[in-house]
Amino acid sequence: MNEILVGNVDLSFWVTVLLACLLGAMSPGPSLAVVINHTLARGPMAGSWAAISHGFAITLYAAITTFGLSAVISNHQQIFDIIQIIGCLFLLLMAFRLLSSSGQAREESLPATALSSNILAIRDGLAIALFNPKILVFFTALFSQFVRVDSSVGEKVSLALIAGGVDMLWYLVVVVVISRYGSINRFQYASGWINRLFGLILAFIAVGFIVDITQIW
Repeated sequence: MNEILVGNVDLSFWVTVLLACLLGAMSPGPSLAVVINHTLARGPMAGSWAAISHGFAITLYAAITTFGLSAVISNHQQIFDIIQIIGCLFLLLMAFRLLSSSGQAREESLPATALSSNILAIRDGLAIALFNPKILVFFTALFSQFVRVDSSVGEKVSLALIAGGVDMLWYLVVVVVISRYGSINRFQYASGWINRLFGLILAFIAVGFIVDITQIW
């Protein structure tokens, strides 16, 4: 079967990147709470600004990660090999948490509506991404499976843009859902089984990474 290339890279590579970034964005956490808070407090415009600024910050994080990993590969291959293995284990842990997530919404888990404005939404969207160390860990774990010694600058930039773009679009979808239906409970009830489905997919992706690494060794 002939491979479909996008640039110099197989299309399946980009599909896997896109899916993995989507699963990471959909994992519940403080970023989701920030976007929902601003949407409830001031409406979809504020929520959208929070989503856009969060996606911009994710793009910066992803770019720093991809270019940093390239430097590690060039100078310290053994360290990079260790990063790859740890990255796979982290992705498996993330998959396990998604699989074991509760399907029931709990009142105490809902975010409290806060004061909001478009400026505050932009600030909070940036801050919750830039000052969350788990995001850097996630991208190091994820992109260590994709960045190669011969990765071009265009590929690295594309990885960063995909990560930020997927993140931004996902949270914009959240804003639309919350605004249109006005029900966080519905969203959280649905997110329970969705999380488990995506946890299963992420587990398969992580296992595939492990198989690829062991074949190289």
